[in-house]
Amino acid sequence: MAHFTPFSKNATNIMEVLVDAAKDRKIQPEEVDFELLSVQTLVKTLKHKDWTIIEEPIETLFDEKMLRSVLLEIRQEYTIRVKPYETNQELKDIQIDILANKAKNKVIAVFKEGSVFPDTINLAKELKKEIYRKKLRAGLLIKHFETDLNSTIIKLSKAVKPGIALAKDIRISIAQSPAILLPRNDEIISHYKNKQKISRNLIDTVDAGEMFFEYIKPKEGISGRRCDGKFAAAQKPKIMYKNYRPNEETVFTKESEDSVQYYAKKEGYFKEESGLISISQKIAIQSATFKNVGSIDAGGNKDISVNIAKRDHNDDSVGSGVVIDVKELTIEGTVGASAKVKANVLSVGEQTHRRSELEAVDNAKIKLHRGRLKAKTAEIEILENGTVEADDIHVKKMLGGEIIGQRIVIEELVANTVVIASESIEVGTISGEHNVLMINPNKIETYHNKIELLKAEVKIKNSQQKSLAEEHSKKIAKHKEQIGRIKTFQKRVQASLKAGETPNKADVLRIKQYKLDALKLQQISDDIAQKEQFLETLKLQLEELYEADMHAKVINKGVYDGHTQVVFVDAKTGQNYSMIPQGHYERLFLKKVGDEKIISR
Repeated sequence: MAHFTPFSKNATNIMEVLVDAAKDRKIQPEEVDFELLSVQTLVKTLKHKDWTIIEEPIETLFDEKMLRSVLLEIRQEYTIRVKPYETNQELKDIQIDILANKAKNKVIAVFKEGSVFPDTINLAKELKKEIYRKKLRAGLLIKHFETDLNSTIIKLSKAVKPGIALAKDIRISIAQSPAILLPRNDEIISHYKNKQKISRNLIDTVDAGEMFFEYIKPKEGISGRRCDGKFAAAQKPKIMYKNYRPNEETVFTKESEDSVQYYAKKEGYFKEESGLISISQKIAIQSATFKNVGSIDAGGNKDISVNIAKRDHNDDSVGSGVVIDVKELTIEGTVGASAKVKANVLSVGEQTHRRSELEAVDNAKIKLHRGRLKAKTAEIEILENGTVEADDIHVKKMLGGEIIGQRIVIEELVANTVVIASESIEVGTISGEHNVLMINPNKIETYHNKIELLKAEVKIKNSQQKSLAEEHSKKIAKHKEQIGRIKTFQKRVQASLKAGETPNKADVLRIKQYKLDALKLQQISDDIAQKEQFLETLKLQLEELYEADMHAKVINKGVYDGHTQVVFVDAKTGQNYSMIPQGHYERLFLKKVGDEKIISR
């Protein structure tokens, strides 16, 4: 233990005095201690041009704005008695650590596990004295920013059990000054991406009127004050996205204090070029593979056109497994296996894989088709073992595969094909074997659904009419049973009138009610008749639909070679009428001869 003669010293930084004293005596700073004799706090502001002594805590003299201001300067001046370090016998078994956060605006005292508190009436006073001693060694202010310190220490001194070691650390707050409020950096929020979080979708689509993008403005931080009295300056916010701006033709903005919100004037997909935000309805890409796209799903109701470039012969323009759903799609190259493509208007410049699935709400144009296609109208240069289902279909050359449609035109029919129509099949030339030209309306989805709906409606209406008629017959019969009684009432009324007397009111009411009931029954009869007429109209419509095979035709502008089968299927019974024509049969159709149907020309 070091020994030297104690001395008094004025200081603004106690730790510097202790270090200098230790250096002069060639001892460690830990061997030097001090006793606080007096302390005064001084401030300087615009109002207090010279250092001015204050007696009250700083936080009670200045508002928060001033406490956070660089214009406020604070310092403490101390008179201390420097002396050799001696253990405080009252607190020798208590270990106290003073900890401050990085910003030095929060300070806590930690009473370590295992500490033993003495049984003394002056415990709170001694604890505060020790806390002050440690705060001063740490360069922190005392008597300021300590709003609850006294009550906290008193509460602690009453709560601990003297002579019993602490089972765990106890932490108490001993000072808290205004913290720096961090600045807010500017940022962007891509709201449109929330809809694409689950799927791997290339196109981020937005609806008209949708708020799809937002620029969050930077916000200045607010400076603070440390527990050592020093001003703590807030950093400036980082500004990285200020260059974003809207394309006013497709985007409008709403601005608030905190942000700029971008709204779409029309539906489309998000596009950004050099900070210019716009909504586009046309996109051109080099390829659509599962690796680089995953899917392009704008939905057919979105007015978006996509053009996918032609790749070299080794790569598909639309790769395996890709899903595409847009309004207008132009594929200059090929469509790979397991790709699913949907558009209102679809164009494929090369070929489709046999395991690809394509759908066109309106029109599809394909150079070489091997996959599955469903469309409203379809134009195909070469159909090779693929399938097509549409209302109107035009194929230049068909080599295998199946076509189902209402009206079908095939310029050249080669071999191994099945062509099914509800209204007409027109063939330019036939040059191969194993071809089937079939008129079968029930194979057309729209026709079949219409038949089934009409059949169901006729069945329901029949049942309803039967129930109504039976119930009405019962009511009419019951009404007729009352004729005898009504005639009696009528005679009594007539007799009273003849005698110049007022007829019995009940008799008059019964006669009126009978007439009203008769009128209602007649109205029901008229309603039943109207419904019966509507039912007959439905039955007529159904019969007309059943006769669709009678109005259909197969046209061959060339010559049959005896290897093509022509089939008409009765729409009502499902019976087949077939022939294998040879020679020139430009027009074949189904004709009724008596109760039978035959294929005629």
